[in-house]
Amino acid sequence: MRTDRYVRWIFFCCILVCYTAVSAADESFSLKTVEGIGAAKIQGSIVDTRNTAVSNGLAAAVERAALDSIPPETFSANFPAIADILSKNVNQFVQGYKVMAESRSGGFYRILVQANIFTGAIQKQLSAVGISLVDKSLPSLLLMVTEQRSSTASVQYWWADAGGGMPATESTLSRILAEKGYAIIPHDKIAATDPVLTSVHQNPAPGNSQIADIGTRAGADIVVFGTSLIQPAAGAVTGLGSNAITAFVKLRALRAGTGEELAVAEQSSSAAAGAEDQAITTALTAACTDLNNQLTSAWQGQIKKAASVEVQIEGAGQLGYYSAFRTALSKISGVKDIQIKEMQSGKYILSMEYSGGARQLADILLLKTWNGFDVTIPEVGQNQMRVILGPKKP
Repeated sequence: MRTDRYVRWIFFCCILVCYTAVSAADESFSLKTVEGIGAAKIQGSIVDTRNTAVSNGLAAAVERAALDSIPPETFSANFPAIADILSKNVNQFVQGYKVMAESRSGGFYRILVQANIFTGAIQKQLSAVGISLVDKSLPSLLLMVTEQRSSTASVQYWWADAGGGMPATESTLSRILAEKGYAIIPHDKIAATDPVLTSVHQNPAPGNSQIADIGTRAGADIVVFGTSLIQPAAGAVTGLGSNAITAFVKLRALRAGTGEELAVAEQSSSAAAGAEDQAITTALTAACTDLNNQLTSAWQGQIKKAASVEVQIEGAGQLGYYSAFRTALSKISGVKDIQIKEMQSGKYILSMEYSGGARQLADILLLKTWNGFDVTIPEVGQNQMRVILGPKKP
């Protein structure tokens, strides 16, 4: 009887240790290491003064981590509420720290601390009061990630026929990208019975056009298609033992609809046997930093490309018509940088920036009243239109 109780107790302890390890690993996904400087006026006990400087340094570290994690627009729009949450919950957000340097001068005690900040806790506090961390200037993302572990030959992915579930790699990727301000589109935004999705149920590596179609059906701007592979490390890895493993991660950002590849990032990381999640997280974090840098730049180019409108003007031989039309065009709100792209007898091709696109610009032009001439627009595309200027009809 005593032996049975002893075995049950050992079993309970093992479960508790595993649960604690998993919880700690989950929190580590959202840990950010930052530095902060704290200062305190020297008065009274030097120990109390030092402790105050440490507290102020930790508060500065929390603020810095928040500035790195929260889009500037969100921070400025909700500054009073965010500042209040950060100042009242410093101890909750700090998961450990060490003093890097300290000095006394000018009547002040100054300390440099390095702290691990749990940014996930900051996000939860902000979400609880209705503050969204989504950066509206960034594209929305649909994640499609495959995962293959060293313990199995099978590939796991959520669009599988039997409902593959979300691989741990994708869950981690979602968390990292959300912290960078991206809106992550849920998988259920596209029905499991959608023909575009059912066509790739048995395919863990769809083509770019299929991925782009899935992104469009889900209402995403970008699809991040990723692969993660964990296998035994090639050769001995110093400090990790003979059974070390290596995680290989590749992420590709494809434009929904067109399938245009906007960014590619590849990273790998090795860890001791049994630490597969650690290896994946390290490789994903590095890959996401690279992908984010590429994608933010490429997305601005996509926005500018989408805003470029080309107007072919016929009947421009009547300079009075053309001059009046161009003047009216330049006064439309949002139209910028009008340039002559091509000029022929009686015809001009103008290029300009207009965020609303060619169709919206055409609607505005057709609603205008023109003195002495008529404007007709027989052709309108996504980024171009054909305009004919002619005498006013009786």
